[in-house]
Amino acid sequence: MTKLIGLDVGYGFVKVTDGKTGYSFPSVVGEGHNKPTFNVMTGELSVVDDLKIGIENELYFVGKSAIKHSKFAHRDLSYTRAISDDLETLFFSALSPFCSNPVNKFRVITGLPVERMHLAEDLANRVKGEKMITIYSEGKPQEVKIDIDAVEVVPQPLGTYWSVFLNSLGQITDPLEGLTGIIDVGFRTTDLAAVEDSEYIPEKSKTVPLGLVTAYSDIASYLATTYGLEKESYDLDSIVIRGKINVAGETIDITDVVNKAFEKLAINILVTINSNWKTTDFDKLLLSGGGGQSVSAYVLPKLSQAQLTNEPITANCRGYLSWANRYWGSLNE
Repeated sequence: MTKLIGLDVGYGFVKVTDGKTGYSFPSVVGEGHNKPTFNVMTGELSVVDDLKIGIENELYFVGKSAIKHSKFAHRDLSYTRAISDDLETLFFSALSPFCSNPVNKFRVITGLPVERMHLAEDLANRVKGEKMITIYSEGKPQEVKIDIDAVEVVPQPLGTYWSVFLNSLGQITDPLEGLTGIIDVGFRTTDLAAVEDSEYIPEKSKTVPLGLVTAYSDIASYLATTYGLEKESYDLDSIVIRGKINVAGETIDITDVVNKAFEKLAINILVTINSNWKTTDFDKLLLSGGGGQSVSAYVLPKLSQAQLTNEPITANCRGYLSWANRYWGSLNE
């Protein structure tokens, strides 16, 4: 049986769902090893908290396990993400929790920033077809085949639109009328996408190089200057969420620093929105993404018709699955 998957391979986090189960993990890849690790909490870990995957004789830690266990780990923020095979590694790692058989068939909806849709065919070709991978469960390797017979690449923020106006089966739940703008604030980019009477309008859509990484840069600079701490972006994830950092065993509250960085990011995003759109023309503005959640307190009061989407971090991947069910709806009938 072919499984339909909504998969958002973000610069910051990977989000994936089959409609029954969903996962999210940092977009971090590191070199793998088979040295024993011991964790008394192993039985309580999510499957994506302990991701290790073998692809073509290479072994990788992915997500949180890469941050913990890899001597060399990185988050690829390059424009095309073609410097290494990280994109493929993240893609197949996201599918691995859904591999319950020796052969696992998938059809996948995924997305790209609106001004990078020229890379769609390349992305599809990089992941489509059959691939043997080794997955590890409690340290034990199991070789499985992933068979992706179709990949549809869409403008990234359409996932947010579909998550609002379609249900999980791809059925319309709300009238698709008027002009809707999606403000999808991700880790590296912000996408502005316009949809009029249910139709995506490329000429009114734009990608700008603003995102959580912009705020992270300010926070990292503060930590380096104040405490002499050099932090990679993936090290900052938990620090930003908690608003605290440990220095020599002492917990220091940096909530004000984090809030100030997000406020500056929000101002830049608002300037970008008003520079590209006449916002009074829009009937609805949907704010989404992990960055959207972080700047919502500053952005929403400035845009009267704007709303933060439900579960904004996973809105795109949930919308992709809705579109998958609409696009391939007869697949399993």
